[in-house]
Amino acid sequence: MGGEILTPVEPYQGPDTREMVYIKLKKALLAGEIGSGQRLVERKLAEKLGVSRTPVREAIRMLEREGLVRHVPRSGSVAVALSPGEVLDIYSIRAVLEGLAARLAAERIDEPNIRQMEEKVRQMDWCIQGGQTDRLENLHLEFNDLIYRSAGSPRLYRMITSLVDYVAGFTRTGYTHPGRMEEAAAEHRQLARAIAMRDGLLAERIAREHIENSRRAFFARAFNGEKNR
Repeated sequence: MGGEILTPVEPYQGPDTREMVYIKLKKALLAGEIGSGQRLVERKLAEKLGVSRTPVREAIRMLEREGLVRHVPRSGSVAVALSPGEVLDIYSIRAVLEGLAARLAAERIDEPNIRQMEEKVRQMDWCIQGGQTDRLENLHLEFNDLIYRSAGSPRLYRMITSLVDYVAGFTRTGYTHPGRMEEAAAEHRQLARAIAMRDGLLAERIAREHIENSRRAFFARAFNGEKNR
């Protein structure tokens, strides 16, 4: 799912350039486009992204603070794969935050957003039936974002969207597990129905179960089932 990530950013240098470079590098790391142990050479990355070396250097430092990159003496900056324990932590945090977002959304969502949410579910079903996996990934993120926003909590929104790049990368891997894509579609339908019914407790339970099932699928593909019991 998805094409090449490390493509040129906007053709100008400005205050947002570092953030755009950071986002692209983070996505490339999580998607495996930059593999574990691979060196992040500033000059080559700057050329590939069409920017100067300064925003690349700053973005790499940000990624070092997140533990996705580490500095190795005489080698420079090197990509680091997340450990199974770190991935498990992210899933555990996601389960709590997304469960809360689903419950609040069920209590606060308005009718136009209910209709939009249900339309996203229909479009995801069509994508699965038509094998449009690239579009499916975007719809999944849009569906989630609609729920996060409908929760009506800016602080919760900031917390949960800080994990979006991880979510996209994990989902992309988990969807390659046999049957997971169809299973996730059914879970999305159930979640949308619970929110539309304004059943906050049910929505929270479905959301948390969805994350648990996503975790199982991801570990089955990425770590051969490790920590998947």
